[in-house]
Amino acid sequence: MSKTKKEYREWIRNRHGSIHKTELSSTVKGKRWRINQNHIRETIIDQYKDSGYTPAYMITRNYYYDQQDRDKVVQHNDRMNNVIDDIINPRYTDRYMVTHDHFIERHKDKLVRKNPQKVLNVFTQEYEMDWAMEVKKGGFHVHTLVSYIHDDVILSPNSKIRKSIEKIYGMDQYPISLLQDEWGLNRIKTDLLDYAIRDRCDFIGNSDMSMEITSESEYEGFDGYNGWKGMVAYVCKTMYNVDKMVEVYDHKNNTILCV
Repeated sequence: MSKTKKEYREWIRNRHGSIHKTELSSTVKGKRWRINQNHIRETIIDQYKDSGYTPAYMITRNYYYDQQDRDKVVQHNDRMNNVIDDIINPRYTDRYMVTHDHFIERHKDKLVRKNPQKVLNVFTQEYEMDWAMEVKKGGFHVHTLVSYIHDDVILSPNSKIRKSIEKIYGMDQYPISLLQDEWGLNRIKTDLLDYAIRDRCDFIGNSDMSMEITSESEYEGFDGYNGWKGMVAYVCKTMYNVDKMVEVYDHKNNTILCV
């Protein structure tokens, strides 16, 4: 067992039951995989709470091509970290620190047609085209949890943000309507993240399907968990054991979930 697997196993060993979940009516709640899944979710939620940097945004990115190389995805996660830090906190001060954790998933496998080949029909002794089907493994996509962005990042923008404002809004200042309430400030923050990442990460396409950013206040919850805890539950939905944790969680590019 790898060092990471041993650490993960020790990390969740003493947890029993769910204290952050709002409902336990699932018909599979007594299944072993379900118990393991809840233990892992609850442990990660507690880790976020203890850190003081709970998730405020979930960035979901889909490749515009079929990405099968996990190592390349990890490199892209590192690039995203650098871009986010550079726009939000270029001087790396504690006051404006943001955290980012990446959860790598595969799309569902697909049944696709193989490249046609000529095969000999043993009955007719003639060559025919073979149009057989095969299962193609799903490509990767990524969910990234980012912590709260301080309002002063928006209200006292650095030079890089000031340059971005005109690109985003077509003017040298924010629209006044977005400075009236928390919803508007959140919109500015997600607009800045969206612009910076798309502008500086060439592995992200231009379509709306390539990337989506959801704030905690807009997230409806998942599987009985609400708010940012629902985000955590969602990105951990395939984690049933330590092997799946190692597969899904990008331990190399994490900020909070050190074990």
